[in-house]
Amino acid sequence: MSHSKKVAGTFSALLVLALPLAGTAFAASETITLTTTTTPLSGKLFKEVRVPVNSSLSVEVHTPDDAPKVNPLKRSVMKFPTDLTYNPNNKVTPVCTDSQLSDQSNLAAGVAGVVGLCPDSVVGTGTAAIYLAKVHLPETLITDPQLVIFNAGRDSNGNAKMKIYAYSKTTNVGILMSGSLTPQGIQDVFIPVLSNDSATARFTLSIPGPPLEVEKPGGGTMIVKGQDPNYARAKCSTGEWVTGGTFTLGERSYPSGTDTGPEVEIEATPYETTCDGEPGRARLGGVKVSGPKVLKRGSTKVFRLSVRNSGTATARAIKVAVSGSGQGQARVANIGPGASRSIPVKVKATGGKGKPARLVFRITGKATSARAVFHGRISR
Repeated sequence: MSHSKKVAGTFSALLVLALPLAGTAFAASETITLTTTTTPLSGKLFKEVRVPVNSSLSVEVHTPDDAPKVNPLKRSVMKFPTDLTYNPNNKVTPVCTDSQLSDQSNLAAGVAGVVGLCPDSVVGTGTAAIYLAKVHLPETLITDPQLVIFNAGRDSNGNAKMKIYAYSKTTNVGILMSGSLTPQGIQDVFIPVLSNDSATARFTLSIPGPPLEVEKPGGGTMIVKGQDPNYARAKCSTGEWVTGGTFTLGERSYPSGTDTGPEVEIEATPYETTCDGEPGRARLGGVKVSGPKVLKRGSTKVFRLSVRNSGTATARAIKVAVSGSGQGQARVANIGPGASRSIPVKVKATGGKGKPARLVFRITGKATSARAVFHGRISR
């Protein structure tokens, strides 16, 4: 007997087993656990600066052994640490638009076929396991579903948005989901009715994630992987990350997806993990000075400095001192890593009349400094 006939025969038997369950609501008392891993792609984590990371979330639905069926998972609302952000860069991974991939697309084309619709937009991968026809038996559990995450740009609120495609070779059915990550770390994903009215046992989503080996429509295999190493970035601000989630389970009609029974919300036990964030170091630089080229001896003019902190920590206790053909000083608030600051400085000209003016601006902060020189002249 061929493999396809075995699958068909097995599934027919499963449908027979599932018939007594149809239209019946079971309080299966499911519980849900989740785990996350976040590791830098290279180097180390910092307390203040986010670096590229591999971020992975795994969710598992636990159904009591004596329960005859598994309630379908309809919605997952995950609460990630705000240290983690998604950062779509449409130049690296173009937006996978609705005109390219939507519910109207051929979702049964398989992973390779659907990836071909947005070949440069992949940002992550995943895997899943489902119980066929919701039947809670070891022989109904299939583990071949593969998931691909596409960059979908940003939603109307500016939040990073993604499309998640899932496909099972056993059922030859694919589904499409979407979700956004808010600045508060909330990712809300609605899960449509699965193929053959199945129920989720577990899933893992990773960005950029491990490569997936998928079958090509014409034979052979291809590798699918996240193409933007900067999409997920994280820092370790407190030494601990906490991930939580609220998951909605309930019955829906197949294949329409219409709600047919009560829902139950399950709060997963928060997953706590420690992280080690380096203090980092501030690095002032890129100083530019603007101001009048001609000064009158004894006069006071305002010059403006543009200073950037390209380091991995906040530049603190910043002072500006002017020497050379003028005198002046200023104090400013902190400059965060990656930020620039415009600093006004009042300078009194002290150089000789008719002489060239050379003003030296020295900017100092805790464990960092920079300087710039401005050339002009003193009027007669």
